[in-house]
Amino acid sequence: MVEADDEPPAVAEYRYPDFLCIGAQKAGTTWLDKNLRRHPDLWLPPIKETQYFNHLYLPQSRAWTTRVRQERAAKTLRRYLTKMPQAEWDYRTVSVLGDIATGPVSDKWYGRIFSLAQPAKVCGEVTPDYAGLPDEGIRHVLRLSPDVRLILSLRDPIERSWSHIRMNAAQDAALAVLERATQNGDVFARTDYPAIIARWRKFVPEERFLVIFMDDIVAQPPCVLEEVCRFLGVAGNERIFRRAAEAVHVGRAQEMPPSVYGRLKERYRPVYEGISALYPEIGRRWMERHYRA
Repeated sequence: MVEADDEPPAVAEYRYPDFLCIGAQKAGTTWLDKNLRRHPDLWLPPIKETQYFNHLYLPQSRAWTTRVRQERAAKTLRRYLTKMPQAEWDYRTVSVLGDIATGPVSDKWYGRIFSLAQPAKVCGEVTPDYAGLPDEGIRHVLRLSPDVRLILSLRDPIERSWSHIRMNAAQDAALAVLERATQNGDVFARTDYPAIIARWRKFVPEERFLVIFMDDIVAQPPCVLEEVCRFLGVAGNERIFRRAAEAVHVGRAQEMPPSVYGRLKERYRPVYEGISALYPEIGRRWMERHYRA
């Protein structure tokens, strides 16, 4: 009989992210998630967006975070069990997927997800809602991952907001509905980049905070991925990212009504001015699109 002291050491039960992509929503985060999953030295959870910290600190999220997690985990588990021969099932993966769907969220729950990552791999996740975390949420992130690296992807504020409004609105939404949406507090908060950056930068130094831009993702996607890889401390090459130019999760096209555009221009000018102060080159380019004299 084997004594307890003779048992082999257990796999680490908990691990926490080395990096987080905190947003912004509708700014290329799904593209980034899909491409980072292709890198052999990186590990991301079985589902995109665990929605952990926003579930805790953004009460308005709780109406949907549990449902979305359950749906995504169940879909991923079904696909795994169907495609993978039973003899090759990794029962830790099966267990964690079940835990994602059913387990009460907690630090231990979150840590078990990342414990699936091989020790040598850099692990992290993409959850755009984290951009809106308050100070206490950011402190919680840093308690679990004191040296975490952050990625923030930004898109022209008016373009991002219009994409967000289109996503939320019905296909045939009336003009009055679209106009009211320009005053939506959540849409604005997700686009107030200077406030997001200031809030996170109170706690995370510049060298661990990478800002990328949707303009560059569209114009030179491999270069953006190379920059992200350098930031995360892993090698990147063209072979890994040969499909980087493929568009991901493209929203439905719809021309912006002039009245909606005018309202967004009026509301977001301070955001453009704030970005221009932080990042003059991209800020000037964005300003020129909308505020030519």
